[in-house]
Order: sequence, then C-alpha cells, then structure tokens
Amino acid sequence: MKIMITVLMSLFSLSVLAATSPKDAYKLVEENKAVMIDVREADEVKGGMIKNAIWFPMSKIKEDKNWKNDFAKITSGKKIFLHCRTGRRSGEVKDILKGQGIESENIGGYETLKTELPLK
Repeated sequence: MKIMITVLMSLFSLSVLAATSPKDAYKLVEENKAVMIDVREADEVKGGMIKNAIWFPMSKIKEDKNWKNDFAKITSGKKIFLHCRTGRRSGEVKDILKGQGIESENIGGYETLKTELPLK
C-alpha cells in the first residue's frame, strides 16, 4: 500500500511539473531539435527503450568525472528531455544537471511512456 501511494504521488507530481507532453517532446526529437535521454541502468534498458532515445545512465553521471564532456556531445544545442523507469531518478538527474547550469525537463517514466511513444 505504501509503495502504491508513493507511485501515485510521483505520477501526480510529474504530470503537474512536466511542461512538455511526452508526444510533443518526441516530436521535437524527431525534428532533431531535442534529445530524449534514458537514465536507466543497463539491466533495465534490456527490456526495451523508447525509439530514438539515447541511453546515458544515472550511474555514469554520478561516477564518471568526465560525464559532462560525453553528455555535451549528445545534447549540444538541443532541448533535453529525461526519463527513467518511473520518473524519480530522471528528476534527480535533472537536479544534478541544473546544478551544472544545464537545463532539462523530466518527462517521467518508461512504464508510462512505453504506452504513448514508439519503442525500439
């Protein structure tokens, strides 16, 4: 029950905070105006990914001192949309990026996005 309440609260807060809908974000990715970054870990992406998403795990951001160079190469000049499994970690990554002066938007979790967007 406690997990269910936490999940519902997370989903509600993400829907209120997200400025761009997943479908609009995906359209910008298709137009090469944005990138969709999947911050899940390797074992999670084995189960599937959003088409055109770029895998850049949160562990790389937390553990690799050169992550900013690699991140800049894939995001240069584009709007950045983040997602993970439920939206919690992508929110954490958004905060880390903001602390580095990098604007991004958390569009939520793969569990919801996979019902709305095309998959690889």
